[in-house]
Amino acid sequence: MNKLTINQFRTAYPNDDACLDKIFQLRFNNLICPKCESDNKFKRVEGRRSYFCPNCAFQIYPTKDTIFEKSTTSLLDWFLIIYMQCTTRNGVSAKEIERTLNVCYKTALRMAHQIKILMADKRMPKLTGTVQIDESWFGMKLANKHAKERKEIYESGNTKFDNKVGVMGFINDKKQIKFEVMTDIKSYRERVKANVDANATIVTDSHAGYSGLNLHYIKHEVINHIENEYKRGEYTTNNIENAWSNLKRTIKGTHIHVSAKHLQKYVDEVAFRMMQREKQDEMFDIVLSHVV
Repeated sequence: MNKLTINQFRTAYPNDDACLDKIFQLRFNNLICPKCESDNKFKRVEGRRSYFCPNCAFQIYPTKDTIFEKSTTSLLDWFLIIYMQCTTRNGVSAKEIERTLNVCYKTALRMAHQIKILMADKRMPKLTGTVQIDESWFGMKLANKHAKERKEIYESGNTKFDNKVGVMGFINDKKQIKFEVMTDIKSYRERVKANVDANATIVTDSHAGYSGLNLHYIKHEVINHIENEYKRGEYTTNNIENAWSNLKRTIKGTHIHVSAKHLQKYVDEVAFRMMQREKQDEMFDIVLSHVV
């Protein structure tokens, strides 16, 4: 596996001008001036984040409508954090960004969230092939909550998953991965149908929420974990279980705690990193390409 080293990164992006040129190339490659229709190469406006047509002086702003627009943080700092997010195994916390760039925590958190949005592949179609499906729960343990909060939860009678947020995961035999945070009241079957193509073969555990999916899919294999069954012929849920391990290392090890409001960004980041793990040298360019 080829890797993008920090020296290679510094050579490619020594300053803000190099970063702006990269964004301009990604967004406006082979640009024809929309005003005079000239194909002359646009030139940089000194001291501004813009380029102008040498024929009519029409200006283009490469960072407009991107996460970099109106940001007072330098482009080089943005690129450095994207590089860090692409080369680390379990993500980069906002506190680490705060320390690295010497910025306030609010700025660091906003940068982290904006980069996570870029990493999410919202254009991925429904998964096909053989798709493993499972669910997991994230949140603080009941025993670790304040006594007053524990009392309220016990009095409500719902102690099993209270304060926990569910995530449903999907992974196919091409190692394409999707995670969906379960913050609404959709059923398990509805979530599966929204993320998996009807021509797929699905593999799940014996949770009652998956019952009836055999009527919608070509094949539905059920692995009965209650009876210590973890593989049936070629069918297993080991890959999605491995995905949970990666996700929990990132959430618990790097970020400690993530609120339900922002959890989707974090699970999308983990899905991206897992799908691109054999292309570490390309991850940086892939994230930047999502700016377009």
